[in-house]
Amino acid sequence: MWNDVLLAAGTEEFGDKLEEAIRRENLTVKGFAEKHGISKSNIYKITSGETTNFGVKTLRDIIEALQEEEGYDRPTVGLITTRSACDRAPSELTVEGTTYNIKPLPANSIEEEIIKGVNAERDGIDGILCGPIAATTIEQVVHVPVGGLQFDEDLMVRSLESLVRRI
Repeated sequence: MWNDVLLAAGTEEFGDKLEEAIRRENLTVKGFAEKHGISKSNIYKITSGETTNFGVKTLRDIIEALQEEEGYDRPTVGLITTRSACDRAPSELTVEGTTYNIKPLPANSIEEEIIKGVNAERDGIDGILCGPIAATTIEQVVHVPVGGLQFDEDLMVRSLESLVRRI
């Protein structure tokens, strides 16, 4: 969401995008401003559409605050799999006290998984989880940890049962 706000900077949509982003984080304009040490009057003027004239420092403070709210500074794992699996994946996961963002990267083929893996590393991803066949190739060309999705017996049995019902 912070990216949408940044892209709207300098346009008439900026105030609306900012207010929407603040609301999505379950904060009020006042609460957001106080929490991040940003001038309440500036934020109110921006979200009300009263002004679009503010300094670069104010914009930077707003974007950094939104990034913090959205967990942008947390480590991120790229999940490369089918669209339907990505849609069911959580957006974050906490392991041993550390919260990780899960970034869905849907792919339709092994080749596309490999390309997405290389691009994800280039984009600063901290780890990649993908299909087991693509994982063996991706881990040879990237410098971040790579894991292959593992299918336990229960999952395999449920998948087989689902298939045989359609036969």
